[in-house]
Amino acid sequence: MQEIPRQTEFVEVRGRKVQWTRGGSGPDLIYLHSAGGETEWTSFHNRLAQHFTLHIPAHPGFALSTGLETIRDIQDMAWHYVDLFEQMGWCEVPVVGFSLGGWIALEMAILRPHLIARALLVAPAGVRVPEWPYAELFIDNLDALRRLLFHDPEHPAIPQALPTSLDDPRMLNWLRAREATARVGWNPYLHNPKLPDHLDRIRCPVRILWGRDDRLIPPAYAQWLAERLPAAEAVPFDSCGHMLPFEQEEAFCQQVTQFCR
Repeated sequence: MQEIPRQTEFVEVRGRKVQWTRGGSGPDLIYLHSAGGETEWTSFHNRLAQHFTLHIPAHPGFALSTGLETIRDIQDMAWHYVDLFEQMGWCEVPVVGFSLGGWIALEMAILRPHLIARALLVAPAGVRVPEWPYAELFIDNLDALRRLLFHDPEHPAIPQALPTSLDDPRMLNWLRAREATARVGWNPYLHNPKLPDHLDRIRCPVRILWGRDDRLIPPAYAQWLAERLPAAEAVPFDSCGHMLPFEQEEAFCQQVTQFCR
């Protein structure tokens, strides 16, 4: 597969410096990353950029983006993205949101429906059903985290997704990502209690992808969300955990290309 050239630059949004990577050609596609902070160019980013102009902004506090001190909760994060989209001229664009990024996309689609034409969400956080508790994300053991997030704990894509040791040069950014995630998802834990009351306001088409073996956020949430969003469908993936874009790269990118073009 052709390696797509990309560039990383910075834009300022309400005093926050936003790291923004883009590459590819074709219609715009905005990728909102997970708590793992996959802002570096991965193989699935490269695959998507064969079909789209892919934009990967880093959330405040992730990678080299600043302004985390101004973010108090997930709604502050969503308003940050409203400001970014409006400043960049992204209106009625397709959005892919993975985990934390999917939660942000849901909140955005309520605040400013006209910004998102359609949303492909991968195992989004953001809602809570007491019978389906989330697992603990904020653990320090990298081996345990790998087993939590991946169906196959020896999957070859793991080095793209997670630091492999404490000496990994990405460890500092990974620790910053954990701090930033805790800022919006520590208490309440990875959800907004108000969000379910407003899901019916999301009018754009939504496709929800979920690994059947997700051990972080139970896959039962896929159908639960699909039944509460006005124009949504759920697509389950066999032999797949939470890290679906990494574990099922080709099938994930096929879903994005089919749904978002």
